[in-house]
Parts: sequence; C-alpha cells; structure tokens
Amino acid sequence: MHEKSADADSFTSELLKRIGVPVPGDQLKILLDGKDSAQARVRVAVDLLSMARLPSRAVHGFRILPQVRRAAPVHWIEIFDAGRWRAYDPTTTEAGVPDDYVSWWRGTEPIIRFKGVKNPSVDLTASAYEEENLYAATAGGLIPRREFLVRFSLFSLPIQTQAVYRVLMLVPVGILALVVLRNVVGVRTFGTFMPVLVALAFRETQLLWGIVLFSLLVAAGMGFRLYLDRLKLLVVPRLAAVLIVVVLLMVAFSLVTHLLDLDRGLSVALFPMVILTMTIERMSVVWEELGPGEAISQGIGTLAVSALVYLLMQVRYLEHLFFTFPELLLILLAIVLLLGRYSGFRLLELRRFRHLKEIGTGF
Repeated sequence: MHEKSADADSFTSELLKRIGVPVPGDQLKILLDGKDSAQARVRVAVDLLSMARLPSRAVHGFRILPQVRRAAPVHWIEIFDAGRWRAYDPTTTEAGVPDDYVSWWRGTEPIIRFKGVKNPSVDLTASAYEEENLYAATAGGLIPRREFLVRFSLFSLPIQTQAVYRVLMLVPVGILALVVLRNVVGVRTFGTFMPVLVALAFRETQLLWGIVLFSLLVAAGMGFRLYLDRLKLLVVPRLAAVLIVVVLLMVAFSLVTHLLDLDRGLSVALFPMVILTMTIERMSVVWEELGPGEAISQGIGTLAVSALVYLLMQVRYLEHLFFTFPELLLILLAIVLLLGRYSGFRLLELRRFRHLKEIGTGF
C-alpha cells in the first residue's frame, strides 16, 4: 500500500478500504481472530497503522439522534498527522466523521470489562439536548428573556416524556392537513382522523413498508369480513370477530416475514389493531352500499392522505418549532376555525360540475 499512497491520508484511506470489505479474506480473518465486527476491524486498522509508524487510536461513541431511541455504538479512527488528530470514518474511508457523532471513549478496550458474567449487554440512549440552545439564545438577546416561560417549557419535562410530546405536537399539524384535504380539496377517506393515526404508525414502519403492510392487512381482513355477512351477526360480536382476525393476521405476517429475513415486516405489530378493525368495517359497509369502486377509491384516498401527513410530520423543522413554541397550536386552531366556516365548492367537485359552466355560457 505504500506504493499507492503519497501521504498519510491516502495510506489510511487505502487501508480502511481493504479492511472494510464485506467478505474478509484469509489474511484479514487471521488478523480478526474470529471476531468480525466493526470494533474488531477498527482495532486491526489501529494495529496496522501503528506498524506503519502512524500514531493512531480507536474512537468509540454514538450518534445524537433527533428522537430518544436505542443508540447503536459507532467506531472510527483518528491518526496524528501534521500536528493534529484527524478522524476517519471506516464506512466511507474518508477523512472526517458526521457532525452528529459524539465520542465517548478511546482505545481498543471494550465499553465494559466483566468477570463471571454471561452474555452482558449495554443499551445506549441518546437525544439532542436543545434546552441549552434555548437558554443561549435567551442570554444572547436573540429572543426576549422570560425566565418564567423558559422554566415552564416542554424542555422541563423528563427526556422520555419529551419524546412523546415531540410526536403529539405534530398531530395537530397532520389534522390541519387532513382538514384542508377533506374540506377544501375534497379527498374522501375512511373516518375523520383515521389517516392521521395511520400516519403515526408509518413513523415506525417507514412509508413504503407501511403502505404495503396496511394494504395487505386490510385486504385480508376484508375477505373475512365479507364472509361474516353470511352469518348475520350483530354489530358488536362482528367487530370483535374482525379484531381477533386482525390480531391473527398480524401474527401471521410477522412470522412469515421473519422466516423470509424481512425484518421490516415485524413492524406490522405497531399498527393500531382497533384502527385496522374500524377501517375494515367501514370499508365493507361502503363496499356493500356504494359498490367496490367507491370502497377502493376511499381506500386509496386514505392511504394518500396518510402518506402526505406522514411526510409532513417527518419535517424536523416543524417538530422543533412546535415543540419549542407550543403556543403556535393556537394559530392552527384559528385556521381550523376559519376552515370550519368554508361552505364553497371543493376542488375535486369543480370537475363534477364543469358541465354547469358550459350550460351557463350557452345562454
């Protein structure tokens, strides 16, 4: 590698490329000593750099994520070159690491040392701490100093509670989008707030997998629900039967996707089973009264609105804005009240009544 390297930077990048191959060769297997992990490969890189007389060290830490969740440890390398320590990301083999990386300890030692313990595990929880930024802006005069307001902000709550409110504060934003789409645009959906609840489930399943899993569950549940019509059941027992079938379908989807090594399919358990049950019931009623076309149309409308609300709730700037200044919800309330007085045509209805315009111009 010395022949291909002009300086320490290129030598380190070339070394990380060879160590970071997906399938290690025989030489790399010997160096790893049967422990093929990200931390083990960083250790090997540090040893080889030391043999090349390049001062280096392993750095371990985690990422500061936008929400509180389990943080996976990340590992990178630092070499001492030109009078300073320079970081290298083993995954990209380039100098520098992302800004959200936070170092915790350095060296090749593990995070914990133990004796007489079997199968130890360490869980890390990390979250961006924005309260200090708020205090800094107050002290610097960027925003008016109001100790009372700062003290009684959502930042005073425990971290786990803050994570819940970061999601809840975006629900009114999704509700406003739903009101606009239903009352102004004219999109038809199942239920009033059902698309918003489905969008909340999409936050955990991700959009594409969420749409696929939701469609499959509703389609399978619809088949069973239409079969129940032959039994002439009462409403409450019928809903209870559909709910039980929904749970069974969720279990079946989880088992099948796990056997197929599709781990994302396990997130089907995050869908609210009651919402799925009511969606199936509502869709079956529309199917019987207005026909399959109208039922499928409303189903597509529900998924489209849910996807749009999900994308809106993924905007981190909106999350920060409404969490830091919850009084902005009063503006959303005012907009909803104004839309509640709207009684004009919906945008999709203009196409239905376009012939009236042609008749009017004929006189």
